[in-house]
Amino acid sequence: AITAGEVDGKIAVIVDDLIDTAGTIYNSAQFVRSKGARKVFACATHPVFSPGARERLSSGVFDEVIVTNTIPIPDALQFPELKVLTVANILGETIFRVYEGFSVAPLFWE
Repeated sequence: AITAGEVDGKIAVIVDDLIDTAGTIYNSAQFVRSKGARKVFACATHPVFSPGARERLSSGVFDEVIVTNTIPIPDALQFPELKVLTVANILGETIFRVYEGFSVAPLFWE
């Protein structure tokens, strides 16, 4: 695992594009916990959540797991630390801007 600086007593935020089996993000969380991180947050865009992911993500190593709703998450894969953010507004605004011929760049500046 690669860390950016000392994590002892700090809040660690681990970011990835997707969580599939959660093996990599889980191992990273264990590593920063072992180095003294007081809280660990996982953030990812796409919650694939293959078998084993729910168990790793809900094992207690994460304080919160934040994902978007780009992939539906069945009730059986939900867990208390999971927070799902909607992409509806950004997706709708992007479609509108493209359709009307406006730039989507300002969406990334806000």
